[in-house]
Amino acid sequence: MPQIQTLSSDIIANRKAETRNSQSLRKTVAIRDIQLINDTTIEYQGKRLVITKDAFKGLMKMIGMSQTFASKFEKLFNPETKAKFINQMKNAMATQLNEMTIILSPTTKKVVGFSKKATDLISHDRFIGLTDRLVDQNGFEITNWGVDANNGSVTINAFNPKAQFGVDGVANEVFTAGLTMKNSPLGGIQVMPYVNRLWCANGCTTAMASESYALNDLSGDSMEKFFEHMSQLRKNKFIPTGFQDKVKQAINTPASMREMSWAHNQIKKHVGDKAESWIPLMENEAAYSKANIGIVEPKSAKSNQSIWSVVNGMTHVATHAPDMFAIGMQDKDSTELMVQAGNLLGRQWNLQGATRSPFAEDAHMDTVSQVGAMLN
Repeated sequence: MPQIQTLSSDIIANRKAETRNSQSLRKTVAIRDIQLINDTTIEYQGKRLVITKDAFKGLMKMIGMSQTFASKFEKLFNPETKAKFINQMKNAMATQLNEMTIILSPTTKKVVGFSKKATDLISHDRFIGLTDRLVDQNGFEITNWGVDANNGSVTINAFNPKAQFGVDGVANEVFTAGLTMKNSPLGGIQVMPYVNRLWCANGCTTAMASESYALNDLSGDSMEKFFEHMSQLRKNKFIPTGFQDKVKQAINTPASMREMSWAHNQIKKHVGDKAESWIPLMENEAAYSKANIGIVEPKSAKSNQSIWSVVNGMTHVATHAPDMFAIGMQDKDSTELMVQAGNLLGRQWNLQGATRSPFAEDAHMDTVSQVGAMLN
């Protein structure tokens, strides 16, 4: 059984320094002083700043315009007209909200978000202090520590080696439980259940679990509720509610071709064509082609892989690819891929709940079986 790799004290010290250096910068400005040039650029006091896709989406949401509307608007008019229209909406909103806060990455110098409140930010230094406390209190060991300069976030995976649990009726499935802790400029602190599959040492963050918790400020009341939540998780040995049942369902539910394609594309970003080794999308597409069956609706087209197999294909790449074969894959990429895998495990699957049939899938409509057709 593979050993779960943990970070040394020296690496953790380096990650802490990197995290503190990536602390987002904030500047509160008058809304009227911000001018949108296009989807990737704003202007403030004569200087042009690059904004990320998420920052643009956040700006649209803040002024009450949906991304869908903005895209349709551009199809009818040119980008300059769209920018002018958005700026008019922004200026109209200024009568109700005079200021907004620009959040800037100190490493990329890009605007990563906008906030209505200048206080909507928990510093990375405070986050590190909270993380140290949780690690010490629960005997955690850290497996991943990713800093994402593109959005100013930091994500840490930690587990308790003694918190092992299995799945009744399923052989060779043993896990250790822990937490994924994340801090971002707009989302604040998020704590989510994290599990490691001991059979192959794969990590998975179940971000959609009911135990997930968001902390948007560090007031006394908020911290009291937060640690009450942590106390309850500790009593449950950090095992996500219903996780064992979810694993059983995932083992017995085929992934749709749409789910396979999505997962394949997530890992292909990091390992290229090797993605087929973990999630055999092309093999499945070839089987449909060979049978002369067109995939009209991928959501309802069954693959030969279970949801559990697809999830573990993703987590295996997330856990092992950085050291083995992925080029340029960093801790932030690994932790994000683990969250995406956990999202797939936690959501409603395309083929979940389909009624089982007692008849063979390749059964033909034999004449002798057709009761009504036999009637004279």
